[in-house]
Amino acid sequence: MLISALDQSMKIGAVCLGTFDGVHLGHQAIFKKTCEVARQRQGLSVVFTFYPHPGAMVGRNQVGSITTRQQRARLIAECGLDLLIEHPFTAEFASLSPEQFVHEVLLRSFPKATVVAGFNYRFGHAAQGNVEILRTLGERHSFSVVEVPPVFVDGAIVSSTRVRQDILAGNFASITACLGRVFALQGAVGTGDGRGRTLGFPTANVHFLPEQVLPPSGVYAVFSRELGYGVANLGKRPTFPQASTTLEVHFFSPTPDLYGQELEVELLHYLRPESRFADQESLRLQIAKDIADASVYTLHQRT
Repeated sequence: MLISALDQSMKIGAVCLGTFDGVHLGHQAIFKKTCEVARQRQGLSVVFTFYPHPGAMVGRNQVGSITTRQQRARLIAECGLDLLIEHPFTAEFASLSPEQFVHEVLLRSFPKATVVAGFNYRFGHAAQGNVEILRTLGERHSFSVVEVPPVFVDGAIVSSTRVRQDILAGNFASITACLGRVFALQGAVGTGDGRGRTLGFPTANVHFLPEQVLPPSGVYAVFSRELGYGVANLGKRPTFPQASTTLEVHFFSPTPDLYGQELEVELLHYLRPESRFADQESLRLQIAKDIADASVYTLHQRT
């Protein structure tokens, strides 16, 4: 449950700290440990995180966020945590020293909770604090700290940085392995020019937030929990150029009017790069082939 503030009557057993962008296997290990500790202490499990991404405030998050705010909240809830607190990440908050962070956040809101953090957790102004400093402050102020070790996939540590790099490179096997799920994009369905419908293939045009990290442009076999399988073009449509990158999704089954809705689309398989076509008929024939190719791929997924 997402809340803005704690009720003082709540008994907090454990709280985990971090940005948790992507909710990858490393984050999931932290959440699992938080739930275990909270149960042992017969209290609630809490995630304390931030919005917007701290990296955007201090200039480190140049390549974008893996998950939207809504995706992150849903994925955290699916991991079984009781409460999610998103603290506004402001310039004032970013200026807190590690000691001030402990006083302003942990001692004020979670005075009796066990603190759970990943091995590489950093906090305080200019990321001055780490787990060792947190543990020292815990000894000083009478709270315990549990450090969660890294998770490895293919011999390398799973991290948000690694996942972002894999997304940019289109390394979907590694992305799936690190996330423990298929990578999905989420955005608002906006208006298009109706060209897909004119060609006989109506599409939902998904627009993204500027900070979202996107994989290589191209055509993908896709899936939506609500709308089923389909095929999508991610890019700027070189045949009919546009300024921003969108995901144009054609679902195999008829869909209702999706305008204005948030839509999450899983990218199942990369089919081909984005291409420019000489005329509408050439484009129509290629779209028909893309649909056939995506249908064959998704048929194997369903059987």
